[in-house]
Amino acid sequence: MVLSMAQRLARNVVSISRRQLMIDSRYYQANPLIYLGDFTLSMTGFVVAFIFCLRTSGLVFALCFVVSCVCLYRAGTFVHELTHQYRSGQLNWFHRLWNLTAGAIFMAPAVRFFDPHQIHHKVGTFATRQDPQYLLLRTDWKLAALMLLVGPFVMPIACLFFVLAASLGEKVDIEGRIDRYLTRKKGAAAGSALPAQYKREMTLYSRYYLVVIAVYVWLWPETIPLLYAVQVGVWWLGILRIPLEHEMREYREQTDARDHVIDSFTVESPFAEILQPLSLRLHTAHHMYPGVPYHNLPALHAELKRTNPEYRKSMVPFLNLVLGPRRIASD
Repeated sequence: MVLSMAQRLARNVVSISRRQLMIDSRYYQANPLIYLGDFTLSMTGFVVAFIFCLRTSGLVFALCFVVSCVCLYRAGTFVHELTHQYRSGQLNWFHRLWNLTAGAIFMAPAVRFFDPHQIHHKVGTFATRQDPQYLLLRTDWKLAALMLLVGPFVMPIACLFFVLAASLGEKVDIEGRIDRYLTRKKGAAAGSALPAQYKREMTLYSRYYLVVIAVYVWLWPETIPLLYAVQVGVWWLGILRIPLEHEMREYREQTDARDHVIDSFTVESPFAEILQPLSLRLHTAHHMYPGVPYHNLPALHAELKRTNPEYRKSMVPFLNLVLGPRRIASD
């Protein structure tokens, strides 16, 4: 019997869904000690390198600056883990730890990232205009230039502005207004509107951050330019990472579970760990099983690589990925 294209697509979607349900439950078990150890090393590396930046110059300063940015970037990326582990309840204590430490440096509570990223993973929304994290950086050069050359310098200031606004109380909805404006004028959501269940937490942590900022400015005002420069470096690394995860050439009208596989990339090179730390590097496996903690992804990746031909097509050399690969998915 000859199957139509729609029938073959439906069969593949069902096949992928079944495979997602069949993986061993052990993959979903988070190890709190791994999270704590990795995060502590990242934050310690940032602090030590930052202090050395204040006491050195020349090439040593440059090296310490890069290390400081990379370590803080990795520590900040744990918010991505929290986005997927928050509802499981396995890392509630880590959620608080991140907010009290790294969150204070970024001036952004973890809950701010939850909704936009969950929209990005949602079947039917992924890779459409309603996906706030699917940016057409490979085809829209104006957007790419704006993101790379302006975005990193603006984001720390924007985070401070949103913290100030959120500290005024739960009824102040600046982010929601921005999201509604973009939806109305541009036809694309920014995903910045904060769900009601997160507003109280956003307000409380924002007030805490203002206290931390005030104390920091009072005690170490001379280090503020360096801290801002490190934050700019961290945001720049994050923006460089974005086009390494998906095609990002054009929006789709609608998407299904299979699109998460054929539009995602997997980079095995250890060098990619700098730009794609934690669960961001093995990105196809992450999109297939977003609830799997990052420390279990390498084993899951090995299993998928061995058993899933469709998954193997997502594996791309780092250089090819930078140049922008195109793949034709098999039926």
